Formats: sequence, structure tokens, C-alpha cells
Amino acid sequence: MKKPASIYNSRILKLYFVYLKRYYPLIDLDAIAREAGITRYQIEDSGYWFNQEQVDLFYETVVKGTGNDAIAREVGRFAVSTDAVGPVKQHALGMLNTSSIYLLLNKLHSMLSRGALVKVRKLAANKVEIIAVPEKDVQEKPYQCENRLGTFESLASLFTGKCAEIVHDQCVHRGDPHCRYIASWEMPSHQRWMRVLKLSVALEAGAAVAGLFLWPWGVWWAVNATAVIALMGIGLRIAQLERQDLIRTIQSQGNAAEDHIKEIDYRYRGALLVQNIGQATSELLDVNQLAQVVMRHIRKQLDFDRGIIMLTDEAHKRLVFTAGFGFDQEKTELLQKTRFRLDHPGAKGIFIQVYRDQKPILVDDVNKMKDSFSNRSRLFAQQIGSRALICLPIVYENDCLGILAVDNVNTKRPLTQSDMNLLMGVAYQTAVSIFGAMASKKLQDSEARYRSLYEKAPTAYFSISVEDATVINCNAAASDLLGRPRSNLIGSRWLDFFAPDQENQLRAQRTQEALKRGQAIYSEEVKLLHEDGRAVWTNLSMEPFRDPSGKIVEGRCVFVDTTERRRLEEKLRHAQKMEAVGTLAGGVAHDLSNILSAIVSYPDLMLMDTDKESKMYEPLMKVKMAGLRAAAIVQDLLTLARRGVQLQEVININTIVKEFMGSPEYDNLKGNHPGINTIIQLAEQLPAIRGSSVHLVKSVINIVMNAAEAMPDGGQILIISEFLTLQAGGNQKDRPAGDYVVLSVIDNGTGIPEEAIHRIFEPFYTNKVMGRSGTGLGMAIVWATMQDHNGFVDVKSTVGKGTIVRLFFPATKEALAPKRDAPRIEELMGHGETVLVVEDEEEHCEIAYRMLTRLNYRVTAVNSSKDALDHVERETFQLVVLDMVLGGEMDGLTLYRRMLSFNPNQKALIISGFSESTRVKKALELGAGGYIRKPFGLRHIASAVKAVLEEER
Repeated sequence: MKKPASIYNSRILKLYFVYLKRYYPLIDLDAIAREAGITRYQIEDSGYWFNQEQVDLFYETVVKGTGNDAIAREVGRFAVSTDAVGPVKQHALGMLNTSSIYLLLNKLHSMLSRGALVKVRKLAANKVEIIAVPEKDVQEKPYQCENRLGTFESLASLFTGKCAEIVHDQCVHRGDPHCRYIASWEMPSHQRWMRVLKLSVALEAGAAVAGLFLWPWGVWWAVNATAVIALMGIGLRIAQLERQDLIRTIQSQGNAAEDHIKEIDYRYRGALLVQNIGQATSELLDVNQLAQVVMRHIRKQLDFDRGIIMLTDEAHKRLVFTAGFGFDQEKTELLQKTRFRLDHPGAKGIFIQVYRDQKPILVDDVNKMKDSFSNRSRLFAQQIGSRALICLPIVYENDCLGILAVDNVNTKRPLTQSDMNLLMGVAYQTAVSIFGAMASKKLQDSEARYRSLYEKAPTAYFSISVEDATVINCNAAASDLLGRPRSNLIGSRWLDFFAPDQENQLRAQRTQEALKRGQAIYSEEVKLLHEDGRAVWTNLSMEPFRDPSGKIVEGRCVFVDTTERRRLEEKLRHAQKMEAVGTLAGGVAHDLSNILSAIVSYPDLMLMDTDKESKMYEPLMKVKMAGLRAAAIVQDLLTLARRGVQLQEVININTIVKEFMGSPEYDNLKGNHPGINTIIQLAEQLPAIRGSSVHLVKSVINIVMNAAEAMPDGGQILIISEFLTLQAGGNQKDRPAGDYVVLSVIDNGTGIPEEAIHRIFEPFYTNKVMGRSGTGLGMAIVWATMQDHNGFVDVKSTVGKGTIVRLFFPATKEALAPKRDAPRIEELMGHGETVLVVEDEEEHCEIAYRMLTRLNYRVTAVNSSKDALDHVERETFQLVVLDMVLGGEMDGLTLYRRMLSFNPNQKALIISGFSESTRVKKALELGAGGYIRKPFGLRHIASAVKAVLEEER
């Protein structure tokens, strides 16, 4: 839809306002404007133009408010008596006669309206014809014709003091093609006398000619002399009247010029003020300082007694005093502590109203408005003491930032609409300056945050030159990543920081070439070199950065350190590998345990009945020892499977070292490696640790055996125990802070290559000859043992210089148990107690039956859970020896639960070829007194049965 044309200048509507203010003082002009859908801003702006619909609505509102249907013509007649039409009156007064004014109408009318084309034709000295032709598509209303008619009438009064007479014989509203006005006015008095003079001169000339023939010579001279004197008198009167008219016109022109000069000066000062404010605040970012500068310039260049700027807080809930002038200390303190609530619906007052409506207001008398104030605003107005004031919103793009207000309490100079117009420009410039300051401050804060994020980011950032691959900029994380100060990194070639291996260098070159082509690189795995020489694995992403013209100016690279991730992934792979091997080892260990039961147990039974002098004694002992060695291998498999380590004992690590030094394994080591010198350095008063002495001795044996193997030509093995406290933080990746007992084994052997160190804990990895010097399980068993003891292993090695293996055990404050001598077999014999053996394999059932019978127990053996329940239901057994793995529907845990339903105090001893599983632990929690693992010897089962029977329930 086509937008209506704006064809009527605001001066026309302003003329109505001035007229209404003078002749209808009770009418609310702001209400008129609001109802007409226009603003006082628009009316006061001489450069603003309205369309036909707006002007029509305004006129209807005025007629409705005044009840005067003829007001349009009255306002037209009023035009020349006010400055409302400003330039029109100035042009009119510039003409020295009435006809000149009318002949200039085509120009003057265009200043007020573009709705009609006006043409003027002079008909006589005091009469003109005026033709007004409406423009195409313009539909003027009758009231506009009447208003124009009134204006034409009033123009003559500027010189004659009376309105012109207008004959309006043709009108577009009566169907004519145009409006025609015949304007005539009274001649000025000097012009009328001039006509008399001209007529008198003509008569005198005629009389003089005729008198030559009719009158005597003396009479002719007397008559002519009298006539000349009379004509001279008329001429003097004409000159006097003309001089009076001229003086009146010049005075009018002078007054208008003086007023115009004053207006120009005032406007100039306003424009200069706005310019000065813009210049003075252009570099200010502090809003408070900016407001103070604005107040200082207003005070200096405008004649107001007091001024104030109040801005909103960050939440836009309060108006807060920001700057002002002209207030004494008491009133300044009042302003500083007063907060005008913007979020409270009941808050009322001039400042609140101006802020909410975003419209300026000129108040002639504050007291007249007090009834509309809230109590708080009424008290504030009384304390401040303002009578009349101008208050303007400080608005930028429909966002109100605060208010600006001025008043004159001392000079009492009336505040005018011109003052408000001037201050509107000041308020707008203030809004622009404040918004600019806020935007600049936000930009600086944003840049500071970005810089802080860049500088303090945990990820390494580099800016790389396209041409020579130099580092343009980098952050602190980049310095930490490479272990070099930023000053050394900036200006150096980033390609020099890549590890020297061929594949890595190729990746670096590909990245730089991609940068030159403007291609991005994502998630490229590259290896960098730290200042200390170690390799740092990173994930590289690079984006080319272009200037506005599209030229590539630099590459922006992100390096994410993946070294730790790779280490954790390797650790996870190792754990998964150990879990898989452990699962296999656990199953094999279970089967071997069942097979070895006969090999270990039967020799014990046979040796009890065999004399040491018998030929069978030594073979039986060898069979038993072979079974025990096989059982030790099974124990290694269970350790590898992370099963079977029970941290029941409180141990001193020095005792473990001493047990190793007295073991057959150490004797074998000395025999096989005579060139080895072992040095022991054990710390005194070490804290205890909780663990399994059997597994710990085995770990020491494995480590020392490896150290000996690494010194084929002899050397030195140093075993050290000490106490250490690890602090949190630092480079301790898998080392929790705390107190540790540390056992170190140090050799000066061949060492371990760097690439092999991370593999020494893998099962079956070995650089020894399989079957001659090891199985490859030694260090894997050490790793599993340390995991079970909640500790960790640290290995450092240098090829050609030796290896250091350190075992870290968490220290405990528990006291060591007193050492007891192993009881003799006679002390472990039973006293006829009843024992029920439940074992699903007949061979194992037979072994347990024979052993317990030999130990003087009354034994009943069954090989099914059903038979076991039948026996328990019929009779009471002092002890049940229960295999955890049973064929059929029930395992040992389920069977034990059923037995407890018959006898809640039933004692039990659990046996299994597996390690201590979750099911075993639950059985122990239910009340089972102990657990032994297959294969077991006579002394082992005797001690376990005795302990459970003697346990109080």
C-alpha cells in the first residue's frame, strides 16, 4: 500500500497551538496532540511535514475541543500576529508594500503547504487575483480553504493595520477547477494624498493655462501662487505620512530582525553546545564522567540555574543521580541518596513519567501537578524547591537511558519551548555519547575477556605466518606445552618443534602447505618436542584466517595435549589384556588346583605312616615338593588373574626382604650368579603395610631375579626400604598423595630400552630364553600384586647404566601382630568332633575324608547338595567343610544358606580351587569361619579346621 504523501508543514499546526494557548487557555494541548496521534516533538520541528489524514484528524480534534467550527479562518487571520510561522513573517516584513507581499505568495505558501500551487496576478495598486490549484492526488478539505482565506486576509494588516477584503468567487469545494481569491485593501494614507496631489497638479496646470486668457495678469499670479503653496503643503503632508509609514515598517522589520538574530544566536549556541558535548565526550568511557562534562557545558553555555542528569542502574530498576550543577550540598546529598523506582507501578512523578513515556515535558508550575505525584515524589519536589522545570528523556534507539532536567529558581527567567527544543538536541547527543561509551566499554570488556580466555586457556594456541611458518603469537598454554618461554617461541619456526622422525615431519609440511592453499586441518595427530627432550603427543587443528579482502594472513592453530590420553589408553589396553589373561589363568589355575590336590595331599597322608628310613620316604617327599612347586605356579597364575591375594596381614616390609634373603630362591640366585653382590639398606622404624607376605616375597624374588639376569658379568644389586610422603599435584599421574613405604631394587646392569619399558609388565613378554631363565610372568605378577596391594610400581632405566624398580605400598598405622611359632601337628589334632564334608568330586571328597579322619575327627562325606541337606536336617554337625563349586542346582553359598535355615549357628569352612571370589566372601559374611584353597596339605587343613572350631559364635 502506498504511503500517504507528507505535504503540510508543522508550522500550520503550531499556529493552531499558539492560537489555542492564547484564546483557549483551558484546553490541554498535549491531550489534543495525543488524540490526533501526533507528538509535540513533531509540531515543534519546523522541518517536519504531515500528511492529509494527520492534518484532518488534528483539525477534527481541535474543533471538538473548542466547539468552534470557524476556527480555521480565525487561525489564518492570526498568522501574521505571531512568530509561529517564523520565516513567512520575516519574508513578508522584508517587502515595503502590501502588493509586494501578495505577489510573493507563491513562494511563501510553499513554505507551509505542498498541497496546492498558488499563482498571483496584480489587478490594481490595491488589488490582486490569487489562484490556488490543488496538486494531483491531493484532496484538500473546506477548512483548509478557509484557513488559507484567513491568511490572505491577514497579510494586508502588516502595513495597513486592517485585513484585506477577499472575494472568493470560485472554489474547488463548489465544483470549480480551482480556488480564486480577489484581495483588495485600503490604500495607505500617503498614497491617497498622492492621488489628491496628482489631481491637484493636473487641475492647477489646466487653470494656469486657461487663466492666461481669462484672468488679469495680477489675478493669474495670485491664483497660481496660492495653488503652488497649497500643492507644496499637500506634498509636505504626503512626505510626512510616507515617512511615518516607512518608520513603522522599518521598526517592524527591525523588531523581527532583532528577534530573528536572538533566535539564531540561541540556536547557534545550542548547536555549538551539542558539538562541544560530542567532542568532549568522544573519548570518555566512564558514564559518570561523561554526564559531568555534559552538565558543565550546559552550565557554561546556557542560562539555566540548575541542571541534573539521572541515569538508570544496570538492572533498569532505578533512576540514580549521576551529575548536576547549581545545587547546594544539602540538596546534592538528597539527590545522591534518592532512588526513583522504575519497577514500581505506584511510583509517580515528573522524572518517572518522562522516563516511561519517553517524551519531554515543560512544567510551568510544579504545584499544579502535585496531586498526581506519589507521596515520595511530592516530598522530593518540596525539598528540591522547583517551581518550573524542563525534563527530557535521554533516549537512544527507543531505549531510555535516563533523564535530563533544568530549572530557574534564582533568576526566575521563564522557561520556553525554544529552551526545550534546544535541550532535546543536547539530550539526544548525550544519549549518543552515553551509548557510545557503554558500547566501547562493553567492547573493551569483551576484548579483555577474549584476551583473558586466549591467554589463560588450558589449550595451546598458535598464530602462524603463511610465508615463513614463523610463530606470530601464542598463549601461555603453548609455552607450557613446549616448555619454552613465549619470547622464545614468537618469531621462531613452528616446524622446528615437531619431532624429527620422517612421518611427523611430513605431517608438519602438509599442514603448512594446506595453510598456503587456504585449507583447514582437523584432528591431525602430531608429535612435538618439549624443551627437556621428551615427546609430546598432540591433536592439531588449523584454520586459515583471512582479511576482509580474502587474503590469507595467518594460520590459527590449536594443539590439544593427548600425551596423557595416550598413556591412559595404553594403561586401559594393558588392563584389558591383563584381565583377558587373568580370566584364562584363573580357569587354568582352577583345573590345575583340582589335579594337584591328589599330588600334594596323598604324599602327606602316606608320609605320616612311613618311617624316614624307608626307601619310600624320599620319593614321597619329592612327589610332595614337586606338587608344591606346581602349586606355586598355580599361585602365580591366580596372582596374575588378580585373584587370591588376601590383605589379611600387617607386615613390616623389612621382614619380607629378610625372608627373601633366607629363601632357597636366593640361595639358587647366588649359586647361578656368583658375580652378583647384594647390598641391603633397610630403614629403621618403618610404618607397617597391610598385605600378603607370600605374594610380596614372590614379587621381590621376581624383581631381583630380573636384576641378576641383567648383569651376566656380575654387578651390584641394592635393596633399599624407606618411608616417603607424596604431595598432591605436580607430575604424579597415578600417584595419589599420602604416606608410602617404598622398596627399591637398583642394579647396574644392561638397562631397558625406552620403547620396552611400557611392555615389561605384559604377561609372557620377555627378552630371556623361554624355559631357561624365565616364563615372562615375573613382572606381570609384580604389577598384579601391586594392584592388589593398592600400590604402584615406578621403573626408571638407562641403557648401559642400570635399572631402578620402586614399589610404593600405602602405609598403615596398625601395629604388627606378635610372631608365633607354627604349632606341631599333634597340637592340631581333633577330639572326635563331627564334620560333614561336601565335595562333588569323589577323589577330592576321599582326600578330605581321609585327612580329617586321620586328624581324629568323626567325618561324614557326601558328594551332592541334596545328600548334604538330608544329613543336616537329621543331625547336627559341629563343622561343615564345603566346596564352593558343586555340580547341580546349588553352589556352596546357596547350600550354606539352606543349612543356616536348619541351624543358624552352623560353622563352616569353605574350600575352592578358585581364589576368593565374590561368592566366597558372601559365605564368609554369612558366618563361614574360614576359607582354604586347593590344593591343600594336611597341616593347612588341620590349622583351618582347628581355627573354625575354636571360634566363638
